[in-house]
Amino acid sequence: MITVVTPVSPIKSHPDTTILEETITSVRALLPSAEIFLTFDGIRDEQTSRKADYDEFIHRTLWLADHVWGNVVPFLFDEHEHQSGMMRHIIDKIDTSLLLYVEQDTPIVTDEPIDMPAIEQMILDGESNLVRLYHEGVMPAEHMHLMHGRSNQFIETSQWSQRPHVASTAYYRRILNSHFTAGSKCFIEDRMYGILEEAERIDGYQGWVQHRIHIYDPGNGNMKRSYHTDGRAGESKFDDTQVY
Repeated sequence: MITVVTPVSPIKSHPDTTILEETITSVRALLPSAEIFLTFDGIRDEQTSRKADYDEFIHRTLWLADHVWGNVVPFLFDEHEHQSGMMRHIIDKIDTSLLLYVEQDTPIVTDEPIDMPAIEQMILDGESNLVRLYHEGVMPAEHMHLMHGRSNQFIETSQWSQRPHVASTAYYRRILNSHFTAGSKCFIEDRMYGILEEAERIDGYQGWVQHRIHIYDPGNGNMKRSYHTDGRAGESKFDDTQVY
């Protein structure tokens, strides 16, 4: 029913695999047998000095995929494609109705309940296109203007985040075709955050209806269902080179 998509790119801790291992281990705790698409981005020009470390990291990761995690499909890109480019290349290879997007350094919590059947059904029934696994324990006050109400375990939001989320594969295909150029090379969040915010600002609640994004919140006083291990460790995002 669900395919996991995890984008990987060079970070300073490579060739060490600890950061990715923590993430994939958390995914396997939630979805023990789901197929995982590991997309290894090509090296951008600014990071060619890391090629040897990145190649060794890939070698170690492929061993883990075969001998530890299981049911992993690797996609290795020769050129730098970024999140949007890699997603565009693999979207039609996903043959499940749902996908779980998890960046390499954003593990899912394993000590709090996550009602995956409810999340999956919410999307399959058409009530939501995407459900986020929130990364804060409590909603910050400055984000409240992007929240629009609650339905059982789900908060309606016009705030996009690339932190872990379950989404309709069809919805992802739609946004790739509608909001990214064929040659885009960028962080998906950096494009979609503004798209959602503008839709709500211009059309109000009907702007939210265009996208139907939710945050999972079971109402037990702790919303946090993912966290960040900071793979970039303060290094540049190379924002000025992004192509939308």
